Amino acid sequence: MRIYQSSMTIRHLREFAKRYPNVKPNVLLSYALLANDLPHFTGTDRALLRSLILDSGVFSVQKPGAKQTPDDLFPKFKTFAQYNSAAWDLIFNFDLHFGLDSYDKNLEYQIDLEQAGIPVVPVIHNIYNDDADKILARGLPVHKTVAIGQCDGRTILKNVEPVVKKLYEAGANIHFFGSSEYRLMAKLPVWSCDSSSWAKYPSLGVVLFWNPKHSRFDMTDKIHFPKLQEGKTPSGCVYYRDYDYLRDFEEYLGSNLSFTLDDMIGEEADLNRAVVNMLYYCQLEEKIAEHQRSLGFVLPD
Repeated sequence: MRIYQSSMTIRHLREFAKRYPNVKPNVLLSYALLANDLPHFTGTDRALLRSLILDSGVFSVQKPGAKQTPDDLFPKFKTFAQYNSAAWDLIFNFDLHFGLDSYDKNLEYQIDLEQAGIPVVPVIHNIYNDDADKILARGLPVHKTVAIGQCDGRTILKNVEPVVKKLYEAGANIHFFGSSEYRLMAKLPVWSCDSSSWAKYPSLGVVLFWNPKHSRFDMTDKIHFPKLQEGKTPSGCVYYRDYDYLRDFEEYLGSNLSFTLDDMIGEEADLNRAVVNMLYYCQLEEKIAEHQRSLGFVLPD
């Protein structure tokens, strides 16, 4: 299982590599949000990560206040992908349309990109119809990857399981966009997914910890280190001073990352909390893969 951590900066990657050199994270970058540190990801610091994939960024440019339109973005994305494809392990299609009837519209972009020599990953936005059959009828790309994108109800197991298993049994590697929930990923033959939570949580003062002392299926705890002592603890999180397993978490921080609890609330707290969350997702990859193997799923490394 691979969890691609999105919206990463080279500072995060280097700090993680310094503190936990045993594991290399998987990284997703959005073309619409590429920054000046891109040459480090694709060149000088490429050895610090396991795999690198490129998303077109159409979701970003459709948000209010975006500085460019999809019509501006597509030709730039196409040219960039055409001349830099070797730098990326996978490149996702320019799936501009997210509706249930979006397959044929997005296929136009896919064919355009394929004709330019870019074997993009097709994306499904309807898990209820025959879009998966259409993809399989065209033939899987050389990388065999198919993505499941935005679609109402897709994070409900009974809804998404049929299409995932159909693609899996046809030999596809399934990528699940924008979700890395253990309760779902561990029960499906999903090869990869992506998440931006590792970067969003630190600004809220939240760090993630897989607590082996729990008996529940998902052993994740969300621990809150407020920037102000009177800061409100987000729903689903526990204030660190009230956390029953604080000593266990402190030992985990020290033995794995050479952090103390003070590092979670100090001057570099946002960076440090992000590094803790990066490790959580790297470890979650193996937790998911372990349960997938117990169900008999055979997936690529």
